[in-house]
Amino acid sequence: MPGHEPRHICAARARLPLRLIVLALDIVPEDPGHPLELVTALRCGLEAHSAGPHFDLVRELTDARRGEVWARWENGREPDGISILGDCPADNGEPGPSNDGCTLFAEHRGGHSFEFSDPEYDAIRTSPAYEELREEIDNRLG
Repeated sequence: MPGHEPRHICAARARLPLRLIVLALDIVPEDPGHPLELVTALRCGLEAHSAGPHFDLVRELTDARRGEVWARWENGREPDGISILGDCPADNGEPGPSNDGCTLFAEHRGGHSFEFSDPEYDAIRTSPAYEELREEIDNRLG
């Protein structure tokens, strides 16, 4: 739309400190995590924003009904906490395989993940190398 600003992911970055890595692994004692399952190089998944906390998914739990483990941090600071947050129930309402669910947590600020783009991901997805890789995978899978 003319004059309509594109909406993008925030993508603020941070590193998950060791104390929060340990907490993320042990946050649900009956569902212990594995270090290779954790995201420690964080990138805010919310819609672009200039104020307020940033969030990124750190770990998926075995029982998704419980929610997922998310890290929180402020601009220029290391993450200061993790929480188990329920999944956002929104979807784009499209029929069949075109239906995308929001990948964020319930009651997040800003738009839903299917309402904004990620320029880094778009650049990868539209590169010739990505298309070659997709063709190679399709050929191998038959």
